[in-house]
Amino acid sequence: MFSKNMRAGVKQQLMSTLEIDTEARNARYLGLPVYMGTSKKQTFSYIKDKVWQKIQGWKEKLLSKAGKEVLIKAVAQAIPSYAMSCFDLTKGLCDEMSSMICSYWWAAQDKENKMHWVSWEVLRSRKMKGGLGYRDLHMFNLAMLARQDWRLLLNPESLCAQVLWAKYFPDGDMLKAMHKPDISYSWRSILQGIKALKEGLIWRVGDGSQINIWADPWIPNSITRRPVTPRGQTILSKVSELIYPVLGKWDRELIQDIFWEEDASLILSIPVQTGREDTLAWHFDSKGLFSVKSMYHALEDKSERDQKKQIGGSSKQTERETGSEWKKLWRLKYQPKIKQFLWRLAKNSLPWRLSIQRRGMQIDTRCLVCWRLDEDGGHCFLKCKRVKQCWRAMGLEQVREKLLRASNAREMICMILNLPSDAQGKTVGLLWAWWEARNNANVVEDMKRTEDIVHRAVLIMADPPTTNENKETTAPDRHRHWVKPPPDKLKINCNGAFAKESKQGAWGFVIRDHEGNGVLAGAGKLQEVPNAMCAKGYACLAALEAAMNAGMARIILETDSLGLVSALKTVSYDYSIGGTLFCEIADLLR
Repeated sequence: MFSKNMRAGVKQQLMSTLEIDTEARNARYLGLPVYMGTSKKQTFSYIKDKVWQKIQGWKEKLLSKAGKEVLIKAVAQAIPSYAMSCFDLTKGLCDEMSSMICSYWWAAQDKENKMHWVSWEVLRSRKMKGGLGYRDLHMFNLAMLARQDWRLLLNPESLCAQVLWAKYFPDGDMLKAMHKPDISYSWRSILQGIKALKEGLIWRVGDGSQINIWADPWIPNSITRRPVTPRGQTILSKVSELIYPVLGKWDRELIQDIFWEEDASLILSIPVQTGREDTLAWHFDSKGLFSVKSMYHALEDKSERDQKKQIGGSSKQTERETGSEWKKLWRLKYQPKIKQFLWRLAKNSLPWRLSIQRRGMQIDTRCLVCWRLDEDGGHCFLKCKRVKQCWRAMGLEQVREKLLRASNAREMICMILNLPSDAQGKTVGLLWAWWEARNNANVVEDMKRTEDIVHRAVLIMADPPTTNENKETTAPDRHRHWVKPPPDKLKINCNGAFAKESKQGAWGFVIRDHEGNGVLAGAGKLQEVPNAMCAKGYACLAALEAAMNAGMARIILETDSLGLVSALKTVSYDYSIGGTLFCEIADLLR
């Protein structure tokens, strides 16, 4: 297939040379469209059709909300993943697929157009933020495209990177590539990924020669990764100008003179190593390595920040902030459908009759059990005459009285989560059994007797969860005492400490022989250090340098940090903030 901009003569010459008989314009290659028409929505409509066919096939199955959640996440939202890794499917198409998925989740078996009690915006929030963790398909699309850009950055020698380099960014800087007329849709999609990727890129300082102090992201703060200090009249532009070239250390006085205290502290905590090139890394990962998950969360957080700016941090937004109650809820060892029920109760999204009337439907709002008062959450679960009998029969009257003091459904769930395990289990079982009986009475049956509801509640809590819970594992035995090295070697034991608030730390080491006699020891203070792992790294570096200066060659290095051991043995931490430090230690060990 050829670009529409290619001249007919050149096209015929290439087809003749490559022995191509006909040009394929509407074919697919590896399941993806080869030719992109004007309407991208129409080009990728086959993906939407696949999602729709899957959903239609599920509608005949009697599935709980928890069952639907599994199918949506494992199948429906996974169908577009392959195409998303290559092309921008457009926000419009992604929103249409999300709308279909949302409608299926709320729909009953016999009715498609059911009321949506919670917005899709809430459903796609992380579970630890009060949502259900469904994907925003457009954000996921951008995250998948950003992964391709990350690969191009890390592998500039690959054939794909060289072809794109020659055609679209001959100056060699992919991050500065711009939209141009008549570019291919593949490259247009890659540019969308680059825009997303920039949200999390950060420079790791080597010699500082490639990093612009004021324009590039290189300071490990939370969002901008750039100095908050105004440039003012300073003529300094490169990070290398802030480093002593001979000593390979920061020019502390210069930095403290130019930057505000907040910036200066962060800059001085960054390990540097002259003779090493500056490298790009991923800010939202402790190892500095890109992942689609962290990219998606970065886009999600950015979207929330933008919404806060627009709506001024309304109560609706505040409600979705991370809360410990959501972690407790999803970690409960109950069946998934019961945890879904508790989530819906906390979100005030159960179809009580009073809530249905408020949505515009003219119905009798009286409780269908007692036929006395309007049915809302408080009346249904705590105040109805019949439900009170159930609470007393379960021996939970004191719990009911406590829950009556809750100001809203979410506060009531918080109270339940903080109950002792036995009382909590009985309470959850009763709430589920009562809601189940109430729904059956709403359709065909008479309300069950109190004894039957209580019996059902007991059976529910006796039923083990259907999911595979994490099994407790016993930690391997560790040496409780110091182990002697072989007679011909010395052992270094080192450690570091880190104070997160002040960004300060300390290090210490001791070198002993095979009899346990101290040969050499040292300790020191770290004025600025980025994290605890780097503090331990500085302890290792100081110990190794001291051992080398003392002429010690055959040594064993021992530390209690598994992460540091991994960083020294592999390249997994080379892109982390301490990458230069870990590489320096590894060089000494070799």
